[in-house]
Amino acid sequence: MPSQTVLAAGGVVWRQTDEGIRVLAVCRKKYRDLSFAKGKLDPGETFAEAAVREILEETGIAGVLGAPLGAVKYRLPSGRKKHVAYWAVKATKAAIAASKFSPNHEISEIAWLTLDEAREGLSYPADVDILNRFEQLVAAEGLDTYPVVFLRHAKAGAAPTDSQRPLTETGQEQARAAVGPLRAFGVRRVFASTALRCQQTAEPIAQAIGQEVHAEEAISQAAWERGEDDPTTIIASRVQKAKPVVLCSHGPVIPALMEALAAETGTGSSRELREASSLSTGSFTVAHVRRGGQIVAIETHSPLDERRPPK
Repeated sequence: MPSQTVLAAGGVVWRQTDEGIRVLAVCRKKYRDLSFAKGKLDPGETFAEAAVREILEETGIAGVLGAPLGAVKYRLPSGRKKHVAYWAVKATKAAIAASKFSPNHEISEIAWLTLDEAREGLSYPADVDILNRFEQLVAAEGLDTYPVVFLRHAKAGAAPTDSQRPLTETGQEQARAAVGPLRAFGVRRVFASTALRCQQTAEPIAQAIGQEVHAEEAISQAAWERGEDDPTTIIASRVQKAKPVVLCSHGPVIPALMEALAAETGTGSSRELREASSLSTGSFTVAHVRRGGQIVAIETHSPLDERRPPK
């Protein structure tokens, strides 16, 4: 009897032309249908990683994840349930030029479509639902965004001094597990509290993208406890630069960082933002910020938990 839900991920790949927005659809040879690029998660893979990988495999486009479009759920002909998470994914001119797509046994063709053409041509209601959400994002001017990622340090052990607490084996595993999904969101800079547990959490992603970890005492728990923390300055700097960034800090400090981001972008405080800044160890929240504007979407991930198969 069908049991476990099939997990998958994909995206609405888009580009801006002189005639307007175009979205990329794939024609699957086996099913003779038209849909957005997507595919099943590999064992131990997160949704974010799978979305980027499947888009590359099916279209040849190497992209990073923009704002989330949510998930759709439906039943397969076998009776099993399927859960597919989607994101908006910008196709840059460089990525399009570098694409080596050619018709293959799975995808016979890819097609750039207007939104109206996509609505008429998509084969499944679930894809039309995702298109509707994409159009809502377009209307909200939520396509041109950059991610500000708040990462809580991974699980730490004991030490005579709090700032010198090292990661446990589980913490090291959490830090490594975060690398793939953080890369999927295209982070380019890494900042972390001066506490050892934050530095060790941030080091794997920094190494993966060829960057150094920028140590920031102003976002440490020690500074927060002394009343000397300064989330406003670092957030103002990152918003001014408008580049993808990850900030690794502590449970009590991350809500202040989120509040500073909301204030700096004119978003205003909300329950959703407060809840998204309450993170378990090794988890992160992505705030998708419109260039020159407000936060348009937020999402939270626990990479190690996502990698483990459901019991």
